[in-house]
Amino acid sequence: MKTPLLFLALSLSILPVAAQVYVPPKNEGGGNSNRNSTDTVVRPKSNNSNSGSVLGNEVGVYNPQDDTISWNGSTWSASDNRLFEARFQKYLNEPEESSEAALEYRATIREILDILSPHNRNSDRLSKAAALLPRASSYPGDARLCDSLTNALFTAMLARKDVRATNALMDAQEKEKWRLIKKGDWKTRTDTDRSVGNTTEGAGQGKNKKNNTKEATETGRGAQSLEYAEYLRRIAEIEGLKKTHQVKTEVKTELAKIQYQALMMQFFLQRRFEHVIMASRFFNLIWKDGDGALYLEKGSDIEKLFSEGAGFSPTVATLDSLASEAIRDVDKGVEAFKFLVEQKELESASKRLAESYLMGEFMPSVNTLERTKKRKVLEFVRESYVLLNSIDSKDYVTASQKINTLKSMAGDFDATKAEAAVATFTRASDMHIMMAKNFLVDRKTEEARTEVQKAMEIWPQNPKLVEFDQLVEAGGSMIQARNDFDRLFSEQNYREVFKRQYEFAPAIKGDSTREDQFSQVITNITSIERAVEGAKEMARVGQPYAAWEKLDVVHQDFPKDPVLNQELTRMAPEVADFTRALQDATQHEKNGQVGSALSMYYQARHIHPMSTIAKEGIDRMSRRALGLRAE
Repeated sequence: MKTPLLFLALSLSILPVAAQVYVPPKNEGGGNSNRNSTDTVVRPKSNNSNSGSVLGNEVGVYNPQDDTISWNGSTWSASDNRLFEARFQKYLNEPEESSEAALEYRATIREILDILSPHNRNSDRLSKAAALLPRASSYPGDARLCDSLTNALFTAMLARKDVRATNALMDAQEKEKWRLIKKGDWKTRTDTDRSVGNTTEGAGQGKNKKNNTKEATETGRGAQSLEYAEYLRRIAEIEGLKKTHQVKTEVKTELAKIQYQALMMQFFLQRRFEHVIMASRFFNLIWKDGDGALYLEKGSDIEKLFSEGAGFSPTVATLDSLASEAIRDVDKGVEAFKFLVEQKELESASKRLAESYLMGEFMPSVNTLERTKKRKVLEFVRESYVLLNSIDSKDYVTASQKINTLKSMAGDFDATKAEAAVATFTRASDMHIMMAKNFLVDRKTEEARTEVQKAMEIWPQNPKLVEFDQLVEAGGSMIQARNDFDRLFSEQNYREVFKRQYEFAPAIKGDSTREDQFSQVITNITSIERAVEGAKEMARVGQPYAAWEKLDVVHQDFPKDPVLNQELTRMAPEVADFTRALQDATQHEKNGQVGSALSMYYQARHIHPMSTIAKEGIDRMSRRALGLRAE
């Protein structure tokens, strides 16, 4: 169902979107008494392209796939809005609305809704409910919206009263018209010429006499008289006045509905859903003609949002149902928030509360939420904003710290994007520093300065920049660096050589023996590091056996590397069944037990179908079993 997205888009449309961005980014009017209640009445758009309206082209469009808002030609992150951040943090620090005045206000609203309920058959519902609006308006949290609704009701009632008076006047005019029609008919039937020969005879003047009855032809008599002409003129005048009053009545009715519906739409856009329900039920009590169509500007975003986005024609009943659904959705969101807080899943809890607050900022379930529960997510929300700001300001040290803090605070915190961003930018900065050191070794000072500048632009606080500065300052300590290299190489401490490679590279330059040793160490450690990183990635995507096998191949060449051994040890419990099968297969192969070895290799391949070791073992044992020579 598209209803929640419709609510969210309408809610976001009233928020300014000055956000901090972190996105790695045939009847035109008049009345028609035959129109059905579900018809959509659409007003054509004005020719003034510069005119702006809340119901025009200002509505933000929410994209749930990437959590962005398209508004006024720009795209923003929905979860990264400075105004919403300020309002949401203010809400998290506010106490719950549990005062006596707040409770009385909620009870009054509930009483009004109960009185206006369609299941209430009392004839005086309108007056009773309207009498309670001033009491509800006295509460500050209502923002005098009930007064606005009262004024709209008063205007609508005056319009309806004026319509009744106009209808009474039209009835009197109709009576006068028929009086004149009857007098004119009587005059044409009874008026005669004064000439004796043209006297009109009655129907009963004699059985054998011919009927010579005919209309009067003399001027001033019958249909030729000025009096009869005045009758006709007056009848036409009355008919014209009736048409004028009829059109005027229809226009007044339409205007009254438009003004009332504009207030209803305003309530809806302000997310005052209880007021929407009250206004819609008052509407049905005032206008009982069954015409509940909404008057929307044709082609406007708000019209498209209903007709295209929601898939139905908007009516007063539509707003009523949407408001009721919004209240239910907000209440469900608050209930989910309470449960998630109890489960200490603060990231999901903060999102559910933010969604509920964004849609139902003025709903009772949101305003009556205890501050103690809201404070549980306040610190998490603050740390989340610090994380966004640190990434935006390129402070990746702080960002890494906040990622770890948020992980410890909430078990459901998803740090994938943040960690990926930190890793991407830090590695890019480190790469530029590495290139700068290489240029420095080759005495290319200008190129080195350029690379360092690029590294600073990506990560201004990169600790390796300090190392680079120290390396530059230590240009006179080449002998000490060369001695350290010899000592570490003799101790087979190749990891330390790799760690200090940029220090040793310029110190041993020109010494072919040391350069060969240094090159071999860097090549070996680099291949090991690549294998370890590749294995970690395989394990992360759910391929631990492939990861272990990749490391095992490298381990055969570098059995003493501590990082490699540590990674294999760490992975051993997870791949124990696979390694045990390979060990048994190898042992059986050494003992000449071809069948057993082949069986264990097949078992290993069953565990890891893509295993190269198992495949080679199967091929080897199969050829031996067939008496073929090994290839």
